[in-house]
Amino acid sequence: MKSAINRSVWIAIAVFATYLCMYAYRKPLSAATYEGLKLWGYNYKVIIVVTQMLGYLTSKFLGIKIISELNSSRRIMLLLGLISLSLLSLLLFAVTPYPYNFIWVFFNGLPLGLIWGIVFSFVEGRKQTDFLATFLSISFIISSGFVKSIGRYLIENFGITDFWMPFSVGVIFIPILLLSSWMLSKIAPPDEDDKFIRTERIPLDRAGRKRLFNLFAIGFGAILAANMVMTIGRDIKDNFLVEIFQSIKIDGNVSIYSETETIVGISVLILLSFMVLIKNNIKAFFTIHVVMVISFLGIIISTWLYSSGIINPFVWVVTQGISLYSGYIIFQSLYFERFIASFKVRGNVGFLIYVSDFIGYLGSCFILIGKELFGFKANWEQFFIYLNYFVGMSGIVAVLISWWYFSKRINDSKESYAAV
Repeated sequence: MKSAINRSVWIAIAVFATYLCMYAYRKPLSAATYEGLKLWGYNYKVIIVVTQMLGYLTSKFLGIKIISELNSSRRIMLLLGLISLSLLSLLLFAVTPYPYNFIWVFFNGLPLGLIWGIVFSFVEGRKQTDFLATFLSISFIISSGFVKSIGRYLIENFGITDFWMPFSVGVIFIPILLLSSWMLSKIAPPDEDDKFIRTERIPLDRAGRKRLFNLFAIGFGAILAANMVMTIGRDIKDNFLVEIFQSIKIDGNVSIYSETETIVGISVLILLSFMVLIKNNIKAFFTIHVVMVISFLGIIISTWLYSSGIINPFVWVVTQGISLYSGYIIFQSLYFERFIASFKVRGNVGFLIYVSDFIGYLGSCFILIGKELFGFKANWEQFFIYLNYFVGMSGIVAVLISWWYFSKRINDSKESYAAV
């Protein structure tokens, strides 16, 4: 028992620290404002965010094949190589004159989209996967705010420019990355008990991916739509948190970004930790649908309370964040893990996660590009309010469709999915 706990703690620390480092190479760009800068008549920060997102989006598309077919022996070298390319791109972004430097942001995002799949492969298919995956996913929240606070601190206290700050943050995290990568390399594969409870995870070739998706196309389509709107809400808030805070007049020092996101992260970790108590995979799978519906309702209710003047901006940001990330993280970390275990699918979660991520980030790109190109002039406060209502209402509909579809497949079908 003691050795199992020690092993779980080791894995949790290793994957959390590694993904925290990924954010140190992706999110510092969002901590800068590039105030007063434009390119082709458009806000330069939006150009930066969209360019990086296009690189990240391309990576997610490539990851559908790369991650689902990844051999475990290549993971660490691939991880370090990808992040090295991302850091090199930040250096080229710093030394290339504005406005021509924006192109390097694409190559910064391009390698980083594969990191989640590599790191998640160390935790999937284990008895403790629910806890480990939730702990890993909390890095989405805490790391982003933490990195933004470091970036703003370097700008405001050391006079580092918006262009050099992202590279500077990346250099700071090199020792942590090397240590966490070494820790990952020491993680043993799932044992026989893990394989019995959660099914063995194996690479999934093109034919297997096609069969799997076609077999559950309606349910996947609905839940991927729900994830798309969550990703839109999460990604826009994440990239423009500085502007949103300024718009809703949240005052504070540079630590405000890490403070709010840490509160959200710890709250979500506590709430979702109860999922480990549900041993039955099918019950857990449908409980995830319930949590997602409640999360979407929370987004709508918290936004309405703020719009009505009942709660202040800080409370709104925190409650909206807890609601959004509860649904987003339980989907990202547990949905496909419990799906595979429920339907006894032979494969891995990499394919399904990368399809969902690709669609989600594609939606974020369309929203941001549409806001700039079609002259949506609402300030960030108004835009964020409208966005939350859209995310909440459309998300509820999509999750309910998925819930109905998979309930029918579980209850009515006697076929075996183990051959998938």
